[in-house]
Amino acid sequence: MTGAERVKSMMVSRNAVTGVSPRNSRVKKRSFNMTGRQILLIVFMMLLFMGSSIGYVWSNFERTQIGYDLSQLKKKEMQLTEINRKLRLELAIVKSPRRIEKVAKERLGLRQPSPDQIVVLP
Repeated sequence: MTGAERVKSMMVSRNAVTGVSPRNSRVKKRSFNMTGRQILLIVFMMLLFMGSSIGYVWSNFERTQIGYDLSQLKKKEMQLTEINRKLRLELAIVKSPRRIEKVAKERLGLRQPSPDQIVVLP
């Protein structure tokens, strides 16, 4: 049996087993053909995806910033509440009758009026 006959017999036996006829031509690469409309759609979808991703990241950043601002404002509110409490206490002390009487006697030199200095209005 010559070489050509041997190759032919192998080809026939392979076809009998697989049921596929052999092709000796090279497989052509598939070309990637897209229309302008498809390209435009893909670009639009990519822009939409990128825009929504940027929006998501921006909203999370803003939420974090608002959280920091809120905690600073709560701290400031607590400080102002403490200052307000201290000022109210100081105001109560300044308005007390004992302190007013003490200041009138010591600083201003005032004293209790005598009975003849009291005038009753009708």
